[in-house]
Amino acid sequence: MQNLGSQQMAVDFSHLAEKIFPNIEPGEHVIEWGWFVVNDSVFSGFIVVAVLLLVALILRLTVIRHWKTTPTPIQMFLEWLVCFFDKSADEMTEKYSGLMGPYTFGAAAYICCGVLIELFGLRPAIADLGACIALALCTFFFIHALGFAKNKARRLLHYLNPINIVTDLAVPVSMTFRLFGSILSGMVIMDMIYLLVEGVLFTVVPIVLPAILTPLFTLFHALIQSYVFASLTLTFVQEAIESPPKKIKQKKRRAKSLLAAENATAAEA
Repeated sequence: MQNLGSQQMAVDFSHLAEKIFPNIEPGEHVIEWGWFVVNDSVFSGFIVVAVLLLVALILRLTVIRHWKTTPTPIQMFLEWLVCFFDKSADEMTEKYSGLMGPYTFGAAAYICCGVLIELFGLRPAIADLGACIALALCTFFFIHALGFAKNKARRLLHYLNPINIVTDLAVPVSMTFRLFGSILSGMVIMDMIYLLVEGVLFTVVPIVLPAILTPLFTLFHALIQSYVFASLTLTFVQEAIESPPKKIKQKKRRAKSLLAAENATAAEA
């Protein structure tokens, strides 16, 4: 046990700090052209977007063009995937499901592929704080845009309460750091497994263990984060498009007037 403890102390964890906060010196970026600087996470994001567009084009020209009454396995998968997001958006955002369904589908696909790209040795696109901020701001825009589209001027009543203003401003911040922290923690955990296997348990645990755990853990993490982000987006939009409650005083006045009318009718009878 003492020998194992000394081996753990001997493991160099400085690599994890570099993973969390990459120290990129000037001239070491993937692309650097004046003020336009692209690091490895942004480069991964470009790859993810290009792959998603290419896959969508291929599916449009092959599977969707030759849509069959008797579905093939890939057609059944596409129908299930699209219907899942459309149904979720229809249940929570009603008439805005035609807009929120594709958005949540696209955001979930980008997050999922942005995490899975780690399996190819690249830094995840979502491990960059800028990507998380961009996704959170898109959701923030849909929340308030659809809130005003549904309730129009009545939406302004929502901002009369200072607590609502603070809560709304906290939404993009919380979504950014939740997504960023979740993706980054998963990446750090897998790096710790590699370091421990390499530095401590190499003689006890076969090296194939990380090779088995990495795809499973990364796939599970990617699917969970995609689902959570899409669910939170629909939940916040649902809250924004809800009609504000009517004033209780108006209801009481109407009830009193109806009661007075009934009493007057009974007195005449």
